[in-house]
Amino acid sequence: MKTVLLVTISFFTIGLSCWGQETTSHKASVTVLLAKLHSTKEPEREEAFEKLRTNPASLQSPKVRTALLELLERENHENDSQLAEAQKKGYPDEGDNEGYAEYYGDLLGIVDSFADWNDSRQACILAEGAYNDDSAFAAKIVAHAKVTVPCLLKKSQSPISMNRAVTVPVLVRVLGEAKGSLDPTTALAARQIVLRALQDPDEAVRAFTVVALGTYGAEDMIPALRKVAKEDPAPGEDGRSISTSAVEAIAAIEKRSSKGREPGSHPQN
Repeated sequence: MKTVLLVTISFFTIGLSCWGQETTSHKASVTVLLAKLHSTKEPEREEAFEKLRTNPASLQSPKVRTALLELLERENHENDSQLAEAQKKGYPDEGDNEGYAEYYGDLLGIVDSFADWNDSRQACILAEGAYNDDSAFAAKIVAHAKVTVPCLLKKSQSPISMNRAVTVPVLVRVLGEAKGSLDPTTALAARQIVLRALQDPDEAVRAFTVVALGTYGAEDMIPALRKVAKEDPAPGEDGRSISTSAVEAIAAIEKRSSKGREPGSHPQN
């Protein structure tokens, strides 16, 4: 009996020792991975991120979460730098970037899973990311409009046209779905940016804004859309143009408005 007890204690002691070594080794490994998140080489950052995100224990660490939030912020800045260079060249097609897009999307999703949307810094890092205005992620931005709109207002005035093209439609959605959560001054600033976007020198900005208004816009945007329908200079392709889209947007807004209008009321001019 004594021998069995001693053997059991020995195994237990060895187990504790091995566990301690594994824990120390794990911490060292995480430290190395966190350092690689700062690499100037995208494949190294991606590899480190993949190893961290596939380890549930690591993702519970406040240190790791902070590092991933900061990584997303750096990737946002990297995206801006690349877009600025691409804009200088006329946005040429420089080949397949599907790998990076998948990595970025995964990073955005992981940070979203633990971020505090009521914290202005964290919400801004998320809102300044890359996403579609009709996505579930954009819906979260809209749901937290009181915190995120100041960040959207700033990004929508970016000198990078692609940033304006993807951000203004989200402001359109905010005005259509969450205007009541904004103070009047902020709501007015958002509306003015949308109106300016309809006259933006970049065709993509105008086109994306018009399409968003067709989905989320209210009747007060119809006069501006009518002007676009008459005056937008962009030539049509395959029978479509920004002017055509503006006409369709007006029709979509009027259809939504007529469904929501009470009997006896009159449309706004």
